[in-house]
Amino acid sequence: MKQLSLTEARAQLSTLVAEVDKGQGPIAIAQRSKVRAVLVDPDWHGRVVEELAHYRKLVKPPPLKLQGSMTLAGDLDEALAEIKKERERSFDRLITGLK
Repeated sequence: MKQLSLTEARAQLSTLVAEVDKGQGPIAIAQRSKVRAVLVDPDWHGRVVEELAHYRKLVKPPPLKLQGSMTLAGDLDEALAEIKKERERSFDRLITGLK
């Protein structure tokens, strides 16, 4: 891949665009010896964007859908009271074990 400084790229931009358009590959543009941008063909860029979107769909897990997936059976208030009693018994056992 051809690499130019930002100053060189600015001076030769029209020529560089023509080179990329003719399929002579991407051109890296560096600023302070670090590549900051790459000039690429728009068709190549479009393919990359499509491919990334495809892979992101594969990696992203579908949202959880709980609505309609369960049915409550029994009395909710009774269940909450039972949980509170169990929590109190658990605290009592903890306190007794610390003594």
